[in-house]
Amino acid sequence: MLWQDITIAGTGAWVPPIRPEHKPRGGPGAGQPSILALNGFTSAAVSKDNTATQMAARAGLKALRHADVASSDLSLLVHAGFQDGDHYTPTAYLMRVLGGKDTAGVEVGAASDGGAAALVAAAEHLTARPDAKATLVTTGVRFPDERWGYSREMGYVAGDAGAAAVLTRGTGFARLVATAHVTEPQLEAQTRAREGYTGAARRFPVEETGFMPYIDVLQRATHRCIETVLDEAAVKPADIAHVVPIAIGSVVLDMLLTGSPLGLRADDTSWTYGRHIGHAGPSDVLLALDRTFRSGTLRAGERVLVLSFGVGFRWTTALLEVTRDPVAAAPAGRAQTEGGCP
Repeated sequence: MLWQDITIAGTGAWVPPIRPEHKPRGGPGAGQPSILALNGFTSAAVSKDNTATQMAARAGLKALRHADVASSDLSLLVHAGFQDGDHYTPTAYLMRVLGGKDTAGVEVGAASDGGAAALVAAAEHLTARPDAKATLVTTGVRFPDERWGYSREMGYVAGDAGAAAVLTRGTGFARLVATAHVTEPQLEAQTRAREGYTGAARRFPVEETGFMPYIDVLQRATHRCIETVLDEAAVKPADIAHVVPIAIGSVVLDMLLTGSPLGLRADDTSWTYGRHIGHAGPSDVLLALDRTFRSGTLRAGERVLVLSFGVGFRWTTALLEVTRDPVAAAPAGRAQTEGGCP
């Protein structure tokens, strides 16, 4: 899918305190490192005071300030969360805190692919509504240890965070060039709750097996999604300056990228930042984009490739082109909402 005149005008992130990760145990057999050890997580962001939706709201406020967009200019708010046990209707809360009187709100699922999928949904809204000025994408996740502590046995560390991005028509610093989607719905049974199972943890088959039994399918789908967006945009792998994948771990990312047109490893991507926060589900790619855009290292003309996937299984790739320095373009900011983010 090629896009016309859709841009990212601002980003925001809210990351709670980061705690060091315990040294992982070895795997079965003498001298065998565990998948967790190979994946290279060093720490995790852990929220004790803010819910997932509150973190999304704080990130959204930062994104609005970065973009210098007023709440009253928002036509749509798209929120991607994951099993939010604190907010039954998170988008309603976000509209109250961040939106204007005419702002509509929708929630996007797609698990860890939710951040990238929400970007596409927001872009589709701007394309379909010529009178719309701006859309806001928010994500927020919180993984309490009593529900998600076992994730270490699957090979990754879960992290808590909120992230956001403001999309506008033609006024931002990064142009959305192209996106692509791939799905492998034959794997959906791996995320289907077992009949009669009511326990708090490991209710789905994939929570016991992890990703490794399906790595061949995941690799082929990842390659197909990358190839599609590069082909449609007529962009060569060498033209990509930055790759922003979900923060699922070094060994998994290396396997997914092996044999891809990019010719990269995990450490050549924004994973070097994500390993400190943990896998924050749908927040991963927006967190990394915020970090990249605010780094001061981007130059006009550079291209950024977002590489996202989530259980279910769904993939989204998004190609962005920097049109001007995003840090220099960011205003000092002004209050965008009345009141704070309770």
